[in-house]
Amino acid sequence: MAQPEATAPKIEQFLAQASSSELIIATDEAGVQVNLVNSRLRFHHSFISGSLPLRAAQPGQAIIKACNNKQRSITRLLDLTAGWGADSFTLASHGKRITMLEQNDLVYAILAYSLGRLATKASGTAIAQRMTIKNSNALNFLDDLDDNHDYDCIYLDPMFPGHKSGAKPAKEMQILQALTGNLEMESCFEQALGKARKRVVIKRPAKAACFNDVKPDLVYREKTIRFDVYLTA
Repeated sequence: MAQPEATAPKIEQFLAQASSSELIIATDEAGVQVNLVNSRLRFHHSFISGSLPLRAAQPGQAIIKACNNKQRSITRLLDLTAGWGADSFTLASHGKRITMLEQNDLVYAILAYSLGRLATKASGTAIAQRMTIKNSNALNFLDDLDDNHDYDCIYLDPMFPGHKSGAKPAKEMQILQALTGNLEMESCFEQALGKARKRVVIKRPAKAACFNDVKPDLVYREKTIRFDVYLTA
């Protein structure tokens, strides 16, 4: 597994100030407990325990199909919107090598810690070695990406807008939305279309309009979400 960048924040920087803030975080052997005090939301981030490893291991998921092709020549991916890393973890669990970008310092630090814990487990070492995380702004990263890069597929997951029904997303997504925001997604999408070697994949609510009103070449659907695929080669 690639080590976190030397200049990027580590989880220890946040532990010292957590007890006096609205956010409380605590590390354990499996990952990081995140607690938003005012909203009473708690979430345990882990690539080892809980539901995430079970979901990631399931075969036949739409995201796996969207980030692949019949020749299986898509091996390197760039995730512009890592968030909690669930989608990247799923892809890495099925053999893909993926670089995750996360701009938010705290979310990056949590991801890096949990990824480090995954690397210590015999069952997770190979998966962790296929995952690299960078504390970076996605648009800046794309701007600096030269023509010789090896990212076959670029992946985006703009956080979904609020549901008209008023139903709230899962608590881990509520926490993520409270900590971060997907900025410059339209510009990232346009840049990705010009940069990806083979395809761009964007995650959408099942009934949402096409992102930026650009019709995809392929669509892979699940019950509540879909993955729109834009072929670039």
